[in-house]
Amino acid sequence: MKKKTPFLLKQIERAAYLFLLSSLAIGRLVAMFFIAFPFLLKRKKPKKDFLFFPYSHKDNIGTISRFQIFLPFFEKDKFKFDIHYTWSAAVDEKIFFKSTSRTKEYFYLAVMFCRRLFQSMKAANYRAVFFQRAMIPEYYDQFTPYLEQLICKLNKNVTVDFFDADYKRNKKLVDSTAVVCQKVTVVNDHLFQYFKNLNTNVYYNDLVVDINTYSIKSDYSLNNPIKIFWTGSESNSVHLKEIVPLLEKINLKFPLQLRMISRTNCGYTSAIIHQANWNKETFFNELIDADIAIYPAMNDTEFTRGKVAYKSIEYGAAALPIVASPFGLSPHFENENDVLIATTIDEWEKQIIRLIGDEALRKKLGNNARIKTQQFHSVESTYKKFLEILLGENPVPLNK
Repeated sequence: MKKKTPFLLKQIERAAYLFLLSSLAIGRLVAMFFIAFPFLLKRKKPKKDFLFFPYSHKDNIGTISRFQIFLPFFEKDKFKFDIHYTWSAAVDEKIFFKSTSRTKEYFYLAVMFCRRLFQSMKAANYRAVFFQRAMIPEYYDQFTPYLEQLICKLNKNVTVDFFDADYKRNKKLVDSTAVVCQKVTVVNDHLFQYFKNLNTNVYYNDLVVDINTYSIKSDYSLNNPIKIFWTGSESNSVHLKEIVPLLEKINLKFPLQLRMISRTNCGYTSAIIHQANWNKETFFNELIDADIAIYPAMNDTEFTRGKVAYKSIEYGAAALPIVASPFGLSPHFENENDVLIATTIDEWEKQIIRLIGDEALRKKLGNNARIKTQQFHSVESTYKKFLEILLGENPVPLNK
């Protein structure tokens, strides 16, 4: 009996995959029909201001920092909006990270495609539509932006947001999406240069943090041992491969510990590592208690150049002095003024030791990074610009 179980599970998984393919085929036919005859769904006048399609769940950093953080401001200014999330954080964790079978994933994708198809058919009811990356997460078996084309047929004010070099995963879909949409928003100049060749309406839309939730570092004297701070996912921890041995080397002269805030120790077993899970109650104190924050992106790739690391903005919000690779930083951070840039491992060693020995420099960098974060990455400094991107100059709610 035990021998038959894997075979049976495999057949169930195949059936789920066929169900997904069937759903996609039928859904695409429906989408193509209304792309050809959009007047069947159009209204004379929009009923609400915004329609948002996040790429992930509401607890995802990308969802929060790209638009969700503005929701209280929308409500205060009487804008009316709808948000259609993909699935919950619990489902995302269970189905896409911990599951040993893809059966449930196929079913979830099929259901979500159908749901988003019907949600897209209502795009004409809004003054503006904003979606992230693509209408179907994971770019599953998708090369033509059917739903994106449908939305753009029904609404002439559609913005697609990219905060990563997603074209490396699925260039055909990303390029087609950027061409069909009226506007594209990006996080840095590298993405801007890429997308301006596809769309004439490309705008900078900075990553945003709720700066008021961060404690601000004020004491720049060193701990004993010195606390070096890093936070990130297991996939991003690959960039620590060269940094951990370097810190071990520095530790021989300047006793230190690497405070790693991550789900696991990411496979690193060094004695200098003190790993802890992310915890809302302790994270902000961990930040200001650290001495130096690091953001290594050791490989020069399209992905490292095409992103702005949320952690780098968080370091700045807490006024932590930062040593970082030149890729993935806030485009507003300046070397030697707000951050110390290191490209080679020798430069990393030099900059970390330099910061260890100079309290005035630590304070200067921390304070300047906080100022830049407040100027360019706070909700208050970016809200008006985001509205202008969505609706144009001097946007006002429908009911005013």
